[in-house]
Amino acid sequence: MNSSFHPSFQSVHVQLLITIFLAVLLWALYQRLRKVEFFHWWAWAWTCSAIFLAAAIESVKVGPDWTPLKISLLVVVLVFGMMQSLLLALGGLSWSIPERSLKKIFRAGLWLTLALSAAAFWVGFHLRLNRDVSFAARNLPRTLTMMAALGYCCVVFFGQWRRKKSWAALMSGAFCLLYAINQVSYTIDFVGILRKYYGNGTEVTPNPIDYVQVLLGSPLFFLDLVHICGICLGMILLLVEQSQSTERNLEVSERRRLGLAVNNVELQQEIDERHRVEHALRESEAKFRLVAETAPCAIWILQGEKLVYVNKYAENLSGYSREELLSMNAWELVDPQFRTMGEQRYNARLRGENPEPRYQFRIRTKAGELRWLDFSGARTNFEGKPAILATAFDISAIKRAEQQLLERTMYLDALIANSPLGIVTKDEQNRVVFCNPAFERMFNYSQNELQGKDIDSILAPHDQEEANRITYAIREGGIIHATAQRRRKDGTLLDVELHGIRFFSGETFVGAFAIYQDITERRRSEEKLQTLRNRLTRTQEEERSRIARDLHDDIGQRLALLSIDLEQMKLASQRDGSAFARELEALVRTASEITSDVHN
Repeated sequence: MNSSFHPSFQSVHVQLLITIFLAVLLWALYQRLRKVEFFHWWAWAWTCSAIFLAAAIESVKVGPDWTPLKISLLVVVLVFGMMQSLLLALGGLSWSIPERSLKKIFRAGLWLTLALSAAAFWVGFHLRLNRDVSFAARNLPRTLTMMAALGYCCVVFFGQWRRKKSWAALMSGAFCLLYAINQVSYTIDFVGILRKYYGNGTEVTPNPIDYVQVLLGSPLFFLDLVHICGICLGMILLLVEQSQSTERNLEVSERRRLGLAVNNVELQQEIDERHRVEHALRESEAKFRLVAETAPCAIWILQGEKLVYVNKYAENLSGYSREELLSMNAWELVDPQFRTMGEQRYNARLRGENPEPRYQFRIRTKAGELRWLDFSGARTNFEGKPAILATAFDISAIKRAEQQLLERTMYLDALIANSPLGIVTKDEQNRVVFCNPAFERMFNYSQNELQGKDIDSILAPHDQEEANRITYAIREGGIIHATAQRRRKDGTLLDVELHGIRFFSGETFVGAFAIYQDITERRRSEEKLQTLRNRLTRTQEEERSRIARDLHDDIGQRLALLSIDLEQMKLASQRDGSAFARELEALVRTASEITSDVHN
């Protein structure tokens, strides 16, 4: 393999030369247009591509054996091939968000690139006996990442074309899209090789020519050359557009300079006005600091991840000193649940969008306490750089009260919904606002049928005067307890026991609520009980009279006989002794009195 290469292998040298030209072109563009960070990232990306191609050429030349030189070249191929994808994506990101720093993303992407390169090398090394399978395993991660990076850059370029009608951006995006389609084709080939190898467990028969050389001779490889040339042309057109834009800006600047030279008096007036404005600005800044330091709310200025100004209230609220706040990452104060939302809205404001200016979130103080803030912010400039001016009120006590009120409301709603008593609320005009399910079942009306209607005209048309009296008593007296009859939807009357209670908002009467209990069955039971009680009383009186008559007749007869016997004994005793006669006489009188009482 070292002595004979595929005839089209020389085309890789052409691609290498074109890639080097593109890298040099991008570095030149970056040197000329340092404010455009896109050219910086893409210059590095195509530099990595050139190193990747050079190392790939040398790895083919050293043969198929995995010698230390071969391994070193493959490591370079893997690392710089993956780095190209990362740098292309960062270039597209810097084009779409030019004001954002990409250092953190680059560091994270670099670690991910090294990890993927190490994994691809490890898999390729273990499959080295099957060169085409090893080649597919090593290059599959690169084709996937290149496909994603080129696709993203395509979206960015097409967005630039839609916004500014840049034909150079359209051309660059189109060739990026075609280049990404080539990567899709490579990916499909690599996946097919791996599926064939792992699908049946058999070894893939090696090609007589090294797979790399076959790939270099494929139509897709020559299309890569065309697409890279197209991207070069797009970059040159971008340079032309940027140069034209710069010339237009210089021309406008020159006209302004000449106008200022001609109108020197106006310039001096403008300078004087600027001095006055600066003086007023200094006074305004002093007033701002005075207001901010005495305001009963937290005020801060956020720039990136750092706070550049905080007032005294913010120190007291967070528990951190001013020095601690200015040195720490501001987002660490925000509760993680709200951190992502806050960062998104912060970035949206910096992009000139208008997200909701006021919202609520939580922070964690130095002592670990969670506090709710009512936040409002707006974009401003601080020392020439964009920043966010924010004010926030501590609403932790309000939030706690809201939570307690919510819990009480939930308990009250559950109580009303599941109460066996009918409950209805009325407004100041005695119109139904709400009724619970028990009320609906009691009177067979739904809430929709009653809502907004005078309840007395529906439930008490048969006794409107009494219903109006109860309503008036509730409004004037506050609380009332009464029993009445109310009509159901089917016309039947219910005996109800009702409790009425009025309520006020401040000192304004806003309505009342009434609690109804169906006592129809209780009334019927009470009437039956009273009937039974009356019958029992009559029965008792009749029985008492019968017993009295029986006792009267029997005892009266016996006492009469006793009186006769005693009288006879009295006559007999008068003959025998006066003392005994007196005792018998007393007994006779007693018996006579008892007889008289029984008769009476």
